This record gives sequence, structure tokens and C-alpha cells, in this order.
Amino acid sequence: MGPGPSRAPRAPRLMLCALALMVAAGGCVVSAFNLDTRFLVVKEAGNPGSLFGYSVALHRQTERQQRYLLLAGAPREVAVPDGYTNRTGAVYLCPLTAHKDDCERMNITVKSDPGHHIIEDMWLGVTVASQGPAGRVLVITVTKRMQYLHFLQT
Repeated sequence: MGPGPSRAPRAPRLMLCALALMVAAGGCVVSAFNLDTRFLVVKEAGNPGSLFGYSVALHRQTERQQRYLLLAGAPREVAVPDGYTNRTGAVYLCPLTAHKDDCERMNITVKSDPGHHIIEDMWLGVTVASQGPAGRVLVITVTKRMQYLHFLQT
């Protein structure tokens, strides 16, 4: 009796599948593009270790003044001096302008639990989102113990 039915080795089969997917995708594995090449918006943070831009969202402010804002999370930003914390994270409001340094830090206070609302290394701004025009801003904070959701009005 001869050997049993032969099977193709797994590695070449996987390589063949990957090659077939690449051909089906037009030979592109990864591509990137800029939506608007005429009006670039580049923003910079003062603290290079803050992870500024870790999360971003477009928001339309309708109260006090009409404007579009880029919400930028900086989860490793240093804390506003309060005597209790050193690094909390932050969320910045950046107008859509050609200026690199016109972002404002959002003043965030949580009134639900005044004794524990600012926590060391809480990664404020790890996720930001907008409810849309005239809506609120959602900021997610992740701590070692739990995750918090904050709804803020701009």
C-alpha cells in the first residue's frame, strides 16, 4: 500500500489565499489619502508626551457663537494645577483655522461625585465624540478601576 492521500502544506495554501486577496483588491494592500489638499488643518500641542490627537471628532458649536471645532483628546496631558493630581488627560477645542497653536483646553468638571471626580492618570479624552449640531460632546475616561462617560456642553 502506498501513502495515504496527499495534502498540500498549510503555509503555501495561506500564501496563495493572501496573493488571491491582493489581486482581487487591485494589488493595493494599504492606501491613504487626504480629503482636502487645499485647506490643511494641522494642530499641535504644547506637551509632546500628551498623546494630543489620540482621538478626534468634528463638532459644530451653535451656542454663544457659530463655528466648527475639532475636538482633540490628549489622554496623557498634565493636570490643571489643583494640588492633588499630576496627569489626568485633557480635551482640546480647536477651531478649523490655518493656525497650529489656537486650541483651547476644555474646562471639564464633573459634579456628580465632587470628592472623586479628578483621578490621577485617568486618561481623560481617550475617546471623544459629538452628538452633532447643537448637541453635546461625549468624553470617555478610562481609569484602572472603571470607565466613565461625560456629556459636556461646548
